[in-house]
Amino acid sequence: MTAVRIGVVGLGAIAQSVHLPLISRRWDLFELAAVADASPTLLAQVGDQYGVDPAHRHESLGALLHAGTVDAVVLLTSGSHGTDALAAIGQGVPVLCEKPLAFSLEEAEALRAAEEAQGRPMLLLGYMKEYDPAVRALAAAMPALGDVRYVGVEVLHPSGQSQLGYANLRPPAGDIPKEVLAGFREADRLRLDSALGADAPDTVRKLYANVVLGSLIHDLALVRSLFGPLETVNAVHHWAQQDEPGSIEITGTLGAGIRFHLNWHYLADYPEYRETITVHHTQGTAELQFGVPYLLNSPTRLRTIGRDAAGVLIGDRREVTEAFETEWEAFHAMVTRKQAPPTGIPEGITDIGTAQRVTAVLVRALGLEPAGEVAQA
Repeated sequence: MTAVRIGVVGLGAIAQSVHLPLISRRWDLFELAAVADASPTLLAQVGDQYGVDPAHRHESLGALLHAGTVDAVVLLTSGSHGTDALAAIGQGVPVLCEKPLAFSLEEAEALRAAEEAQGRPMLLLGYMKEYDPAVRALAAAMPALGDVRYVGVEVLHPSGQSQLGYANLRPPAGDIPKEVLAGFREADRLRLDSALGADAPDTVRKLYANVVLGSLIHDLALVRSLFGPLETVNAVHHWAQQDEPGSIEITGTLGAGIRFHLNWHYLADYPEYRETITVHHTQGTAELQFGVPYLLNSPTRLRTIGRDAAGVLIGDRREVTEAFETEWEAFHAMVTRKQAPPTGIPEGITDIGTAQRVTAVLVRALGLEPAGEVAQA
């Protein structure tokens, strides 16, 4: 089987805790050929740890692509990935892209056009939950379920340190040049201006970029993959701002009149990350329970309640197959066999549209008037 030469861009928490270990583990599919990061210290430390030739360590994606030593890249930087993904696709280099795909629909549509010009799938969007065996088991059982009445999502989100304390991450070096940081911030400001309008306050910008696109998008995408996208957004509430970013509640409907309810709570000192998706249907209930997102081979639990001839039937499934690893296998299939991924640019555009509709309702609930793309959502 062909080993794909991978360039990793962004060497922070998710690279160190998930993607770099998996690339090493799947030596049969991938070779870590190059790395890139704006921090010289982190670049040197991680490059040494994984034995990357110093000649293949770069300060930016542009430099990495110019070197021409990779078959594909994974984008793990913070902020919007629209510009970097567009640069890679434009050079014919496939992309595994962590969320968010982009801050604006304008960026995402440019990616769609670039992919169409290549004439093949060029981007896999990293929604790892869609590859989870428990999620796939629920998806396979859906045709046998009765009419679905309700889908509920609850996320209890402690601080990043609480989630990643086990990972022994390298501390930030704080040595990214000031002008580089300023460039990153200005680029993201302009993208958010396009999505939200130039006068959008910081609160709205942070909620849209860091919460809706930075966290809730995983759940919106997972529900979309199982039931179709959110069709209506009835209400969005934001409270507990003293524990920034606080709590978000979304209510709405999916297809066939299914009621949808999402509660997302940032609780800095909560003991552990917890995420539950509950599906009530006319023949019973299915419940997915996810653990810490970045702990490899931590099982997701699928609990079902139904009925058979003998009476009430309770099922409990747990499996340690790693969703991120299955995602990487799908990426290999996309790169080597041009196999379309479950979630690529078209699905990413749908999810950004959903995120903007949620944000439009949220902005109005805050007593403001939506602007930019969100005003058209």
